[in-house]
Amino acid sequence: MMPTLIISHGHGPNPGGEPGFRVSQRGRMPTQWLIDRNRHEAMTMVGCLYNLCAAAQSAAAAKAMDLPLAPDCHRHIQLETLREHGLVMLRDWPGVLGMAMDADSLKGLAGLSLSSLNVLEARVFAGPAERALEDIEAWLERAPSRPAEVLRQVADWPRECGRIAVADDPTFVGRVGGHASLGGVIARDGWSLYARMLARVVEVAQLILALRAGAGNCPAGDSSNAGKPRCGRAADGSGWAEAARGRLVHRVACRDDRVVDYHIITPTDAMLDGAVGPDGERQQGFLSRLLESAHGQGECHGYSHGLSDGDNRARQRVAMALSCADPCLPVVWQESSEALCQAPSQAPCRKAGPPRGRSSCTN
Repeated sequence: MMPTLIISHGHGPNPGGEPGFRVSQRGRMPTQWLIDRNRHEAMTMVGCLYNLCAAAQSAAAAKAMDLPLAPDCHRHIQLETLREHGLVMLRDWPGVLGMAMDADSLKGLAGLSLSSLNVLEARVFAGPAERALEDIEAWLERAPSRPAEVLRQVADWPRECGRIAVADDPTFVGRVGGHASLGGVIARDGWSLYARMLARVVEVAQLILALRAGAGNCPAGDSSNAGKPRCGRAADGSGWAEAARGRLVHRVACRDDRVVDYHIITPTDAMLDGAVGPDGERQQGFLSRLLESAHGQGECHGYSHGLSDGDNRARQRVAMALSCADPCLPVVWQESSEALCQAPSQAPCRKAGPPRGRSSCTN
C-alpha cells in the first residue's frame, strides 16, 4: 500500500480544547523489495520504485552503496528541484487563493531543461532572476508575474501565522535561509508563511543562475548554496541528496555485495508527530505546528456542520502552509467528531490520490 499522510483536525492536544492538528503516516516505503539484491540490482530498482525526485533518489542510493553517480547527476537534481518549485509556485499558490488556473504557465515544466530556463524565468520573475536576489521586495513590488501577485496578497496576512523557527524546519528553506535577500524580511517577520514563500523564490533564482553558469558542482568555497554539490556520502556510510523538499538520506547495509538492510529517511518523515508519551501527550511535529500556527487560535468558531465567512482566511493560510511544507505523500484530511474547522477547501489535489497524479511518492 502506498504511504499516505494523515492530517486530522479537531479538539487537539492543546490545553483548553483549542483546535489542533495531528499528522501521521499510514504505510511505509516499500524498501523490502531491495533486500537480498546485489548492489547494482538494488540501484536499478531504486530508479523504478521511487520516481518522484528520481535523480535525488538515485544519487543518494549510489552514494550509500558506494556506486558511481549517473552522469550530470547534480544538474539533473537541480532541474528536478526547479520543476517541483515551479509546480508549487505556478499551480499550488494560485489555487490556494482561488485564482483561475493558468494551464499555459505549466507547459514545459515536465521536460524542463537548460534550453527552457528562460521560459520558467519569465513565468516566475517576469524579468531577470537576479533582480529578485538583489532586492527581493523591490522585485516583488513591480513584478507582474502570477507568483508575485500571490505573494503581494500573502504579504498582508498576519506575520505570526506560520512562524516556526527555521532550526526545526526539515524543508529546503535551510539551504537559503542565510541569503542576504531574506535578511530584512526574517529580521522583521521571522519565518512566517510569507518568508517561507520568498525562500522558494530565492532558491529558484539561485538554481537558474547556477545552471546557466554550469555550476552544478562548484568548488566548496562558492558562497551560493545552489552551486554546492547536491549529493554526498556521510561518515556513517549513508548517502544524502538535496532534493526539492529538503535533504533525503538513504541508509544501506550490505554483506557480500548483497543488501541486507535499507532505510530511506525523507523530509516528510521529519514532519510527522512523535509517539504518545507516558503522560498521554503526543509530541507535535513540524507540520502540525506549522498548520496550527497558520490556522491561528480563535478564528474558527463554527462546527463541522457550518462555518462563518471569516473561516475561509484560516483555511487559505492552512492550505498555503501545506504548500510551504509540500509533503511528497498523498494527503488525507480527517475530522474528529468535535472538529472545529473543515479541511482547507483550496488545497489542490490533496484529499485523495497522489499529489500531481504521480504514482509514487518518496521525498
